[in-house]
Parts: sequence; C-alpha cells; structure tokens
Amino acid sequence: MSVPDAKNRSDGKPVREAIAGRPVVRRRLPPEQRREEVVEVATRVFAEKGYRATNITDIVVRAGIGRGTFYLYFDSKQDVFLGIIERYFSAFEALLKSNQKKLAQAIENGENAIEVWRGNMLEILRYHRDNPDLTSVVYRDALGSDQHFAARVDELTVTARGELRKDFELLEASGLLRKCNLDVVTNMILGSSIYVIMENVVKNKKPDLEAITDEMIEYHIRALIKTDVQKAAN
Repeated sequence: MSVPDAKNRSDGKPVREAIAGRPVVRRRLPPEQRREEVVEVATRVFAEKGYRATNITDIVVRAGIGRGTFYLYFDSKQDVFLGIIERYFSAFEALLKSNQKKLAQAIENGENAIEVWRGNMLEILRYHRDNPDLTSVVYRDALGSDQHFAARVDELTVTARGELRKDFELLEASGLLRKCNLDVVTNMILGSSIYVIMENVVKNKKPDLEAITDEMIEYHIRALIKTDVQKAAN
C-alpha cells in the first residue's frame, strides 16, 4: 500500500494554516463610531484591570487596532479615561433631565407624583445595571486614581446634583415635601443612591430592581414626604 504524498493530503491542514496566517481585516467604521468603539473597549479593560494596571497596549490589543489608530482619537491613557467619565455623566444627566420632565408633567396634570418618582428611580437603577463597567470605572477608579479625574467627577457631579435638586424643588412646590434643606437632602439622596447602586446593583449579577426601588422609595417617603400625604398614599 502506497503512502499518500504529504502535499496531496486532503486533511485540510494547509488550508487552515493559510487562513490562520491571514491578517485580521478590521471593518471600516466612520471616525466617530470607531472612537466610540475604542471607548467601549477601554471601559471594559479599565473595569477589569483598574486604571493604574492598564496600559495602552491592553486597550489596542483588545480593540484589534494599532497604536496609531488609538492616537488618532486620544492623546493618552488619561485622555481616553476622561472620555469614559464624560460619557457616563452625559448619559446620566440626560436621564435625570428626562425623569425631571416626567415628574413635572405628573404634578402639573395632578397625577400620582410619588409613583412617577418611583418609576424615575427604577430607570436610574436600570441605567446602572445595564452599564456596570462604566459605573465601576467612574465610582471605583476615577475618584481614587488621579486628582485630575476626581476634580472632573466632582465638577460633573455638581451638574447631576443640580438636576436631582430640581426634582425636590418640584415636590416641595407641589406641597408633598416636608420643610427641609434641599441641598442637604439632595446630597444625601445622591450619595446613598450611588452606594446602593455599587453594592446592590453593579456587584449583583441578577439584582431585583423592583424590590430595591421599593426599599429606596419607602425610605425616602418616610424621611421626606409629609405625614398626611403618606397616610393618603397608604
């Protein structure tokens, strides 16, 4: 029995080797879309490794791009990290404004403002559940990695806090809120909400958002809503 010549074997090995040797062809994307893709990849890498342990090579390898492509959009690791921070707060601020509009309409139309408030809180929890890496990078790494990052987070938090304060101004004007210092209340609600989000939403693989929302709103009602309104609600 003759042994087949290696060159004529049909086991597919030469074909597999040829395919494996081909360079990976990246799909062409518009510049802004490519930039967003790099931000998304960088967010995942920072969330996994932390800011200090991550380098640009980690990002470009994961994204499947060259360093030159990275530098078309960002000057440094710090630059892309700032882009992540901006991305988080831009979306969060937009959500707070949308929630505020729904609350204002509910009060104007004589609807159940507390129920709308609950729905708004649920939307906030959903946003963070759906963006766990983004949330972790901002609240775990940004505040502790670099003074420049912490300063930017503080600056953007002021904007978010201002939008949230408007919710309490609406509730106060509608006669639902106890007499209180709105600045203190806003800081308390925002600070405690972030802690709950990090511990009970982001770290929990399958958070029960409805149950968490009910706990948070029940606590807020007892602390902030007038007693007669609470009785009427019950």
